[in-house]
Amino acid sequence: MSKFQANISGIIKSSVIDGPGNRMVIFFQECNLNCMYCHNSHTIGLCNLCGACVTACPTRSLQIDSENKQIIHDVNTCNRCDECLEICPENSSPFYKQMSVEDIISEIHEIKDFISGITVSGGEVMLHAPFLSLLFQKIRFNSELKHLSILIDSNGNINQEKWESLLPLIDGVMLDIKAYSAKTHKQITGYSNEKILKSIEYLNDKNKLKELRFVLTPNYNDDESELREIARLMKSVSPNVGKTLIKMRNHSIRKEFAYLKEPNEDEMIHAKSILKQSDLDILVI
Repeated sequence: MSKFQANISGIIKSSVIDGPGNRMVIFFQECNLNCMYCHNSHTIGLCNLCGACVTACPTRSLQIDSENKQIIHDVNTCNRCDECLEICPENSSPFYKQMSVEDIISEIHEIKDFISGITVSGGEVMLHAPFLSLLFQKIRFNSELKHLSILIDSNGNINQEKWESLLPLIDGVMLDIKAYSAKTHKQITGYSNEKILKSIEYLNDKNKLKELRFVLTPNYNDDESELREIARLMKSVSPNVGKTLIKMRNHSIRKEFAYLKEPNEDEMIHAKSILKQSDLDILVI
């Protein structure tokens, strides 16, 4: 694969929930976390051509193209039952496709007059930092696109140097913190949060952190000591950074995590009250 291409899971041409205004959202394939409550688990892995999806497809809309090392998807017969997504052992999808920077720029041009900005998301979009750098330069230095704001929606689980070349090109980063405790974070995501905490500090120092979000997950990150650490972390960043408390929802998560309990109203009120004790202005979703 050329360095000027990336695996794109999907593009939403109009969204009002992925940053301010009406935005195009570009979802990149592959993630370096494995969150239990992930609602887009089919964006975590990459296809290894095992053929499980081809066998499971009830409409026979999928075929393996061994020569080009890809899955061929017949959109005319597919009914999007998503059985292929549920059965994939790699948490991948037969629907993502390779796109060049020029491909994406072309799609942006089609709707440039109807959107206020671009949000890149995932998966984990920062795994594609060199591609993003070129994409953002093409936007910033194009007379018809340079008015668009650029936001990155990231988990922050990357080394600092990957941020450095992108910061002059973007308007900001929206970032999640799953837990403050490294042990709890590993329970929820399978990985430590060391790099994420460093990303939060770095982006805040550079005035590029736009939103810091926390997903309340009962029996994992909802005890008082954890919530107070999250409150302390949120208090440590600029008051201009949006702080959001999100209710974990188990709708559409993987079957093996169906046991996860959604926080009830009292649990959400309790979490919010602890966060607000630090004089935080908290948005609850």
